[in-house]
Amino acid sequence: MKHLLLCIGLGFLFGNAESQEVNYIPYYRLINKATIARYQHNCDSALIYYQEAFEMVDYILFDDLYNFTQCAVAANKDSLVYFAMEQCKKQTIFVGSILPEDSSCKKYKQTNLWNTCIAYEQQNYDRYIEKFITTPASIKKILDSLEISDQIVRNNWTWYCRTFPNSKLAKKRHREWAITDSCNQRVVDEMIKKYGFPNERTGLPNDYTFIRGGSGIVLVHYDDSNFFRNVEYKALIDGKLSPDCYASRAMRMASFFKDKWRYTYYYSKRKGKRMTPQEKAQVDKNRYEIGMLSVADEEMIKQINRQEIKKSKKAAKQKK
Repeated sequence: MKHLLLCIGLGFLFGNAESQEVNYIPYYRLINKATIARYQHNCDSALIYYQEAFEMVDYILFDDLYNFTQCAVAANKDSLVYFAMEQCKKQTIFVGSILPEDSSCKKYKQTNLWNTCIAYEQQNYDRYIEKFITTPASIKKILDSLEISDQIVRNNWTWYCRTFPNSKLAKKRHREWAITDSCNQRVVDEMIKKYGFPNERTGLPNDYTFIRGGSGIVLVHYDDSNFFRNVEYKALIDGKLSPDCYASRAMRMASFFKDKWRYTYYYSKRKGKRMTPQEKAQVDKNRYEIGMLSVADEEMIKQINRQEIKKSKKAAKQKK
């Protein structure tokens, strides 16, 4: 009886552990704070925000781990660099990808930990092949094949069909379009069940679903509000779809929503009128709820990037 109770207890604990899901929204918010601090050249504050964010999740997104490492290198925080190197082993990430060929990183490549990481990559090379080559190739193969049919039916929607939507030809083309999209969506559903939502854990970028001109275009054309509200929102929560990509998808899907304000993430003009301060506040509230930077912070970062580009171009001209 005791053994039975013990088994039930352990089963309950493990069941709860498996059922617990990580919500990445608080993670995104802390990463935003770290990003702002990093652009303001405050590495110490950025590192604190990064560490708080990393403690919340079971998988650190690559860009965040990379930026964290660069901050740690710049601040001479060796212990934090070593933490990032250890994390590479846990997440099947090549350690060289977070420590680029740079003189500031040289000392870390002369440590026993660096040698240990390289040895681990060599001993577990099959895992890296599975993550970065085999699985992505399988997903891309599926989406590439769907893209062909996706584009054929859209290219068949000619000027004549757009001009005369009630014609026999237009109705025929529309049926072909609807049937093809329906079949493609069924395949996409099965692919997600097998491989999970396309994301960097399977060797793909987290914005893969919004890559135009590539196999991700099939998911861009997945115009199903239930898919967006459920599957894509869950991917956002799980850290498998970036907030920016989710917001872009929402704008594409806007015509399907009655509560459009809830899914408005960008300042815009409506009927030639600019948004009111209250409407802009609602947009920033929407952005905060999914872990996006505020419009003002995003513009500040863009401005800094533009200034950095000007400086680098000016420096390049002076060298010539």
